[in-house]
Amino acid sequence: MSESTSSIDPMSTKATAPKPMSFAPATATPDLTTAFGRNTDTATQTGAISPAVEAANAVARPPVEGLAALSMPAPLALPETAPVVTSPVKVEMPPEAIGPEPLRFAASNGDARAQFEVAAIYTEGRAVPEDLAQAAVWYERAAAQGFAPAQYRLGNLYENGRGVTKDLQQARLWYQRAAEAGNRMSMHNLAALYAGGELGKQDFGPASEWFEQAASRGMKDSQFNLGMLYARGLGVKQDMLTSYKWFSLAAERGDKDAAKARDDIARSLSPDDMSRLNAEIAAWKPQQVDMAANYAPIGTWNPRFDPGETITRKEVVLNVQAALSQLGYDTGTPDGVAGPKTTEAIRAFERATGMTEVGAINPRLLAVLGSQPV
Repeated sequence: MSESTSSIDPMSTKATAPKPMSFAPATATPDLTTAFGRNTDTATQTGAISPAVEAANAVARPPVEGLAALSMPAPLALPETAPVVTSPVKVEMPPEAIGPEPLRFAASNGDARAQFEVAAIYTEGRAVPEDLAQAAVWYERAAAQGFAPAQYRLGNLYENGRGVTKDLQQARLWYQRAAEAGNRMSMHNLAALYAGGELGKQDFGPASEWFEQAASRGMKDSQFNLGMLYARGLGVKQDMLTSYKWFSLAAERGDKDAAKARDDIARSLSPDDMSRLNAEIAAWKPQQVDMAANYAPIGTWNPRFDPGETITRKEVVLNVQAALSQLGYDTGTPDGVAGPKTTEAIRAFERATGMTEVGAINPRLLAVLGSQPV
């Protein structure tokens, strides 16, 4: 988190939420319009995506060297009321340049994951020239079927108004749908909309609820923001013990501002409180992440899909082990070696996300894992 209290760049990959200056009860509701970042550990789930050159204008696939932050997707235009349909509708097949026939056939026959992948290909502008209008069409088709990763992207696009008239109510709608399906980044962004007052007024009640949902699933920036709300008594009863807990959890994941806030609170706590809280924090585990709601698998349209060559570089293996461990998979000792436990963890992740089982670290695995915070 930044030391600055300046406005948030919604395309940023790091929160700019300011630290609380004090932990006394607020006498008036402070202006937190710039206090709550969007999805800031990373940006978005991926389809078949290549590395972005410019973060503000492209969606990135993490480089094969390791997991990397991703940028926001491209803009789209949708009707004001986009219904969620109960069954897929057959549509025209994408052009040959988009990719193999099985992908195009699956997308045209209503496979939401294939539609998402087609949209991502249009967005990146590499296999075909960038065509944001077509990307919009395919994202909408996937989102309208209830595919949470696509709903999350729609929320981002409406919120930022890139290529469409900015519509925060539509952003809220799509974030809400994805959040209710279990998409933790939508939970965070929805909370940020409420906390920032961008929907008309600051509403810390639902903001605190959705920050807690995301924080409970391991979103570091939600943990920081929830700590702030408890410290200031916004949307929740002021509770410095609970604030300490959430700041501590964010600090454990490397947030320096959270560490400072935690230490500031610690000076006012009794030894008994500290002992109890630290034991609770040590035992804390994130809630299970819903794979289908948070990850957009690649290549599910083809059982013979080539995920790329196996990668064995130690730093890459360590990153993958850390990412899988965060999701609750047992990778064994995090030693940078893809041993039997790491291999089985990869297979389990592939099964959970609907991908063909390979059990190896490859560009496809990095792209899918890299679509989420680690």
